[in-house]
Amino acid sequence: MDLIMPIAATFLVSLVSFVGIFFLIKRVSKSILITAFVSFAAGSLIGDVFFHLLPEHIELHGYTNESVLGILFGITIMLIIEAYLHCSHDSSTEIEVIEKEHDHNHHLHNHLGKLNIIGDGIHNFLDGVAIASSFLISPEIGIATTIAVIFHEIPQEIADVSVLVYSGWNKARILVINFLTALTAMLGVVLVFVLTNFIEDLEKYLVPVAAGQFIYIALADLLPVIHRKAGVKKYIVEIAAFIIGLIIMFLLQSFEAE
Repeated sequence: MDLIMPIAATFLVSLVSFVGIFFLIKRVSKSILITAFVSFAAGSLIGDVFFHLLPEHIELHGYTNESVLGILFGITIMLIIEAYLHCSHDSSTEIEVIEKEHDHNHHLHNHLGKLNIIGDGIHNFLDGVAIASSFLISPEIGIATTIAVIFHEIPQEIADVSVLVYSGWNKARILVINFLTALTAMLGVVLVFVLTNFIEDLEKYLVPVAAGQFIYIALADLLPVIHRKAGVKKYIVEIAAFIIGLIIMFLLQSFEAE
């Protein structure tokens, strides 16, 4: 596998960590724009799975029991990681924190910030694995997956920043640590690159796992956000955003076919 494209793509995704600066400049966590973008990101991830990753995987390797087990493993490993982190800091999801008020006069939960960094590092590492795995199929699939990851990272990074603000971290420390944590995705790329030297057709095993990971993030982490506050207009905007995310991934599929 040529490392240049997946490394460049992963570095681009890492730069998304700086989007959290908008949270530091102006409180945007309650804006309907954020929940709409969460829905859009969910649509993009689901679209990437069903329009790119799985169709190409099935075309190359067929739909086998190994494929099913890989998808289930991807879902299960995300469940285990998040269950551990949530039990550790007694918080339901990182995304939820973007809707909470932050009072710096209260006790500063430094342990929450540290656990958030650990959890974010693990997620970014797995994103790197997913991006590298998709490039093993083709550059086009890799680019589509990179775009989907970027879309989901934007609301995620705002959530991460909100957690760190709540933990009492200063702005400079938040931006630096958040970016360094984002770079753990590079380790995922390197790991895949190393494994390709020992395991033939590595993407056969990793792509279904990446698909399961994206399915879990979209359905368990992102989409539940739209139900936190009711409202017809709100639902219309968010469902439309989800569908737009699907459409963009479908259009990318058409572009790849050309």
